Amino acid sequence: MNTTIAIIANIFAFVSYLPAFNISHWAFRVFDFIRIQLLAIQIIFFIILCFLYEEGNLLVLSSQLFILLTIIYQAIIIVPYLPIATLFKKTKKESNTITVISVNVLQSNTDYQQLIKLVNEVQPDILLTLETNKAWENALKEIEANFSYTYKVPKENRYGMHFYTKLKVENVDEHYFIEETRPAIEVHMFDRDGNDFVFLGIHPPPPSPTEKPTAKQKDAELMKVAKLVRELQSPSIVTGDFNNVCWSRSAKLFAKVSNLQDSRLGKGIHATFPVRPSIMRFPIDLLFSSKEIKVHNIKTLPDIGSDHLPFYCEFTIVKSSFSKANKLEPELKEMANEIIEEGHIAVVEEE
Repeated sequence: MNTTIAIIANIFAFVSYLPAFNISHWAFRVFDFIRIQLLAIQIIFFIILCFLYEEGNLLVLSSQLFILLTIIYQAIIIVPYLPIATLFKKTKKESNTITVISVNVLQSNTDYQQLIKLVNEVQPDILLTLETNKAWENALKEIEANFSYTYKVPKENRYGMHFYTKLKVENVDEHYFIEETRPAIEVHMFDRDGNDFVFLGIHPPPPSPTEKPTAKQKDAELMKVAKLVRELQSPSIVTGDFNNVCWSRSAKLFAKVSNLQDSRLGKGIHATFPVRPSIMRFPIDLLFSSKEIKVHNIKTLPDIGSDHLPFYCEFTIVKSSFSKANKLEPELKEMANEIIEEGHIAVVEEE
């Protein structure tokens, strides 16, 4: 029995390292998504192995050591996202604060009133909806009076996108970065003090046994967005359903290439998917911002009947801190271009 438990414990420890390999298949990437759940299981196994230890039992002893090292490895990855920086800090809402709700509504969800009620209560300056089709578009006409500008891209393939705002909009560009059925939107707009900034809403495909077998298309789309943001040389914010956890290698590479900051660092994990069971949630509705943007508050909002919780953010444009991004390092540029090329090849191979 002790041997069986030790072997199972080693398996649960080993899978934590699979995302570190440069392999894009979902079977490797999935263990990035469930790091918190794996960490909890590993702590339980470590405690059990402490009770099972017998002098001379090298398997149990080595398993304890392996599990302990893995717990430390997991903690190094997760701890930077804990709300340590905001634990004793009270956020004050400034006059030019912009509020955002980004929500994957789940196309098959027909409980439209829950989102409508939430929007009426929160009164966000920007609302980004994902997986919204024509039926959702028609239902959300009820809230359009709350906003001065809307941009609609209804789709029946679970990649529809709708944008609503109370702020002044200069122009909107609709992108199809990797595949012609998945839109992204780039909105050039102004805050109430006249500061310009760019808002990007994205929804790349997930690596999963039911969708894309690899993360190549998702990674390529993220790299294209990252390169676009870096070239914009403007205060920028990117949000949406990334289908990617904030601590993954690809998310960190996205931050480096785009020169953006992950809003979750020091502010909490704020897991958004799946809504049920709650113990299995992980953070895939992400938000990245440039140094000219100060993110004051992020949180999840109540369930609206979707498989995602709505993601909420408050931020301000700090124009005085604007700084041009340094030229992208050749190694990073080459890496991003290779990922993009692999994504285009994957469209042909995976479709």
